[in-house]
Amino acid sequence: MISMTRGLAPPAAPRAGVFEDMERDDNRRGPERDETDQFHRLVRQLVLDGDRRAAYAGRAARRTLAAMAPGATTAPLLGLGASGGAV
Repeated sequence: MISMTRGLAPPAAPRAGVFEDMERDDNRRGPERDETDQFHRLVRQLVLDGDRRAAYAGRAARRTLAAMAPGATTAPLLGLGASGGAV
């Protein structure tokens, strides 16, 4: 006779289901095209709005370091050392 308190086999160990498999596959693929297109469209819209507001105020948007901070310099990314190789 089979007891109601004990099953025939031990319970199965938990494992990832279909949803987790689909999510893992989606994450492996990375951002989808429509997501990046929406982001770029939003950035373009914000840039145009900022340019429009600056023009209305009689200013222009600063796009370069020279325009944002006149006289500022940046450290060089690569330089030649005594050995002649990149530092």
